[in-house]
Amino acid sequence: MKQFLITAVLAAPAMLAGAQNVDLKVTGTAPDSIKKVYVVDYAKRAAIDSATVQNGQFSIACKAPEKAFLQLYSDGGQVSFIADGTAVKANLGTSKVEGSPLSNKFNDYVQASKVIQGKTTALIQQYRKLSADKKADHSAEMKDIENKVNAIEKESSDFDSTTIAANRDNIIPAYIISRTFYGMSFDRLKSVLAPSNAYASHPVLKRVQAYAAALEKRQPGNMFMDLTMKDDKGQTRKLSDWCGKGNYVLIDFWASWCGPCRAEMPNVVKNYAKYHSKGFEIIGVSFDSKAAAWQKAVKDLGMKWPQLSDLKGWQSEGAKVYGIMGIPSNVLVDGKGKIVALDLRADDLGNKLKEIYGF
Repeated sequence: MKQFLITAVLAAPAMLAGAQNVDLKVTGTAPDSIKKVYVVDYAKRAAIDSATVQNGQFSIACKAPEKAFLQLYSDGGQVSFIADGTAVKANLGTSKVEGSPLSNKFNDYVQASKVIQGKTTALIQQYRKLSADKKADHSAEMKDIENKVNAIEKESSDFDSTTIAANRDNIIPAYIISRTFYGMSFDRLKSVLAPSNAYASHPVLKRVQAYAAALEKRQPGNMFMDLTMKDDKGQTRKLSDWCGKGNYVLIDFWASWCGPCRAEMPNVVKNYAKYHSKGFEIIGVSFDSKAAAWQKAVKDLGMKWPQLSDLKGWQSEGAKVYGIMGIPSNVLVDGKGKIVALDLRADDLGNKLKEIYGF
């Protein structure tokens, strides 16, 4: 359910820099309620042209990067297609397109995916309403909603996987992977990014490839990589002051300005209190740039473990050395300094520590 209830903020997909432009001709019909339509480039997250709807019809002629994933957007409906030099006819009333076979297949995927994901809208609204009501115990109802959303999430994931597998000979999987990669395991990423796939060189995958390379740096089995930074008292410290000294250490990457980090911190605090007496340690590595904000957050959030930062924000050596592209993030290191797990959040953190310490 977490994909639908929490937000992970990532940079936009890589633009089609240097791609050859192709002619794009889009004509179509729209319901009377639609007055204007826009051609939006998925990679750039920006409109590249628009047209006014007159008597229920519109026409757009422009240039677009070759093989770009495009959307014809309006307030009353959207369709999707691929810039491949083939003219496109769109019907915003039925969400259908007539273009190249690949464009038609791409739009069919997008529309089917929206239908699956749309099943969660009312459920999530209901969940939030129940969560906000503190006057009654809605735990059973909320659990039922979670189970329903989890089932829809699995349906969506299975649909994506099936579509990727069936289209390894074209570029459609590049679009799907660029939207879903953050929830993929490292092994899954390696599989879908294999150079043998026809879509492997599509520019929207550049960020995904960078993420996979970053993730590889902190895979279980690797030894921890040392960092030297000032702690929140101004003293120079190293991760090796704690890591590889016989105890399990969680290297926790966070920042005072990171909402999801702050939301997760009570869970981290709870587990620290439970297992610290057994030798468990946490080392916070902050991606802050202002010492005062960092130090205040440490105090306000009850973080009693050692804290390090070079106050360089996203230019932190921690981000570079460990390939961190999104926070909160963490790596769990065993007593010998070997990475045994990563990105343990919510129940996953407590379950892993229970496995290690036996309670």
